[in-house]
Amino acid sequence: MRIRPIRFLLGLFLASLALGAACFAAATPGPETTPIPVPPKPDWSSMKFLVGTWECSTQSSRRPGPYTATVVTTLDATGYWMDSKTVTAKVSWALGATSVDQVTYDSDQHRWVDVYTDTQGNYDVTFSPGWSGNTMVWKDALFAPGPDVVATSPLTVTKVNDTKQTSHSSFTEKSGRKNTVDQVCTKKS
Repeated sequence: MRIRPIRFLLGLFLASLALGAACFAAATPGPETTPIPVPPKPDWSSMKFLVGTWECSTQSSRRPGPYTATVVTTLDATGYWMDSKTVTAKVSWALGATSVDQVTYDSDQHRWVDVYTDTQGNYDVTFSPGWSGNTMVWKDALFAPGPDVVATSPLTVTKVNDTKQTSHSSFTEKSGRKNTVDQVCTKKS
């Protein structure tokens, strides 16, 4: 029986392809085996007093009176986030709303980060280097002048004690009018 030359050559070609593929697979490194480093969990010692239920009263100089809110702050199960859920009561000039602040520590940038969202479509991201004495200053990372508000100040939070904190900020309207926003929060549990 005689082997036809074309079949023989085709067989040799396919065998060499298979051998080449096997050699390539053996020479190609497999998946990376070095684990990705996990960032350290935040040191919550300076913020732990915030965990619990707070009652807050906020007064804007642009509004006829203060509005109240209940804030419940917890540490999440991962240990990376402090979550604050705020329920704001309805007032004559605004609907009630629910918001969530998620705070963590960015160990690469050495700063605290607060990611805010609410049920009215609002969102924000602020940064703080941390406590300096009894104050913590948060700077807005996303603010852009709009049709009404053209500038904002950082938010300064003051820890009065473990059961009371205050905050102050301001914003400037397009007309040039500067408004202040002051808040007092008292821990209930």
